[in-house]
Amino acid sequence: MKVKDKMVRDVVTINAGASVKDALTLMQKKGLRRLPVLENGQLVGVIVEHDIEKVLTRPGGYPETPVSWAMSYKYIFTASPEDDIKTAARLMLDKKISCLPVLEDGRLVGIITETDLLKAFVELCTAHGV
Repeated sequence: MKVKDKMVRDVVTINAGASVKDALTLMQKKGLRRLPVLENGQLVGVIVEHDIEKVLTRPGGYPETPVSWAMSYKYIFTASPEDDIKTAARLMLDKKISCLPVLEDGRLVGIITETDLLKAFVELCTAHGV
């Protein structure tokens, strides 16, 4: 099974210059816990609920703080649509991350999350009578 078989293709993203308040509002509206962050159409980071909570709950937390300041960006782990789903799962486990943006030719084409992997696991177990 390949990443492309289980990834979400209609990815909700946010611009690096948007505020953390905007990111939180978008996440709540769409029922998401993470957003890939784009700048000039290129993936530059990922912001998760925890990143926003850290900004908003610290003394002097400012809702207009730019997403680029709060996002994870140093090491952005990604997958390819052709990667084996087991490889993606192993990377997520090893790095203790909840998602992998999926890139093809440097372009964001999807995202695979821990929920997507759990769904695939349930499908496999069901297919094998487990």
